[in-house]
Amino acid sequence: MIISKNKTKYLASLKVKKFRDEYGQFIAEGDKIVSDTIRNGKSGISMLAATTEWLDANRELAGQVKEVYEANIDDLGRISSFETAPPVIAVFDISAYSPDYIEISESLSIGLDSLQDPGNLGTIIRTADWFGIGTIFCSPGCADVYNPKTIQASMGAVFNVKVHYIDFNVLFERLSLFANYIIAGTFMQGELVSSIKGVRNGMLLFGNESRGINGVYDKFITKRVTIPPVNTGRIHVESLNVASSVAAALAMITETNQLL
Repeated sequence: MIISKNKTKYLASLKVKKFRDEYGQFIAEGDKIVSDTIRNGKSGISMLAATTEWLDANRELAGQVKEVYEANIDDLGRISSFETAPPVIAVFDISAYSPDYIEISESLSIGLDSLQDPGNLGTIIRTADWFGIGTIFCSPGCADVYNPKTIQASMGAVFNVKVHYIDFNVLFERLSLFANYIIAGTFMQGELVSSIKGVRNGMLLFGNESRGINGVYDKFITKRVTIPPVNTGRIHVESLNVASSVAAALAMITETNQLL
């Protein structure tokens, strides 16, 4: 079926959070993300818009989607958030899920306080998936998980990791009810992040790219940890990018104690 102007306009509207929230859908762009998602049997895909060439080369994959539209590169350019339009764009339904606090209290999760960059968020989701982290908590001011840049940076990991947006005061109060639950806040000064060895029920909390963790949450933080630079004798950059910090922290934890 050839894509219509109205359908193109609708899909283009999903670049905006207001309309993603209103319609309960988001888009994922590019051959790798779309193809891998269909092959892996991820639920929630509702339609495809793709070039004739892509559809001809991927008939088996396209056949698994109920609503498929043939689009030229100009149509895809109007829908896409990127400078160069991809050959295929998929539309997914936004899944609704609530935190399972019992499961969360028995596992390691990541908390993100007011993270602003959607690319950072997507990279963190991808990193979390790699290290087996299944839950990420975002304060309400964080970048949107369904922003096209977040989806692109996650490279499909967004379908494996549950991202919850929640008032952190409410979240931390609830988690404080579980015995021995640790909230490890990351700071420039603190114990080595490897000091949380053996912890299987806790959260690694990371702050805003420029301001760090909001001080109002200090009362909930049970351990202050840091990721130290290697002492090479040279002057280091002021701090790690938050996405790099998440990767470094998880790598140090798993290398040190096989936490996951």
